[in-house]
Amino acid sequence: MQKGIRSYRDLIVWQKAHAFARKVLDVCRKFPRTDEARIIKQQIIRSATSVPANIAEGFGGNKGKVFQNSLTIARREAGETDYWLLLSLEEGFIDGKNHKELENGYSEVRAMLTSMIYKISDGAS
Repeated sequence: MQKGIRSYRDLIVWQKAHAFARKVLDVCRKFPRTDEARIIKQQIIRSATSVPANIAEGFGGNKGKVFQNSLTIARREAGETDYWLLLSLEEGFIDGKNHKELENGYSEVRAMLTSMIYKISDGAS
């Protein structure tokens, strides 16, 4: 862990993932009230909030494989969120501007998580 990082909240990747989860919540408040939209909304909220939650959970065991595993789960959840965002766009539940902002954000978060995973795996060997 880098010097000065005492909490998961100090991790830039967590800060970004948390901000995007909040943005997803905001966007989902505007979904239509149909069964299909409700199901997709539940899935997107679950996966989006799981990204920062897994980073936070893994930080508690911030050594090697335990943290690496949590970061891997967070990266998978970010990928799943990206899919739900695409489906939401295609179904007209979110607009192109919000989709692009969130898509770019989750792409950045996935890249940051990938980098952290590789750094941990290099340090563990």
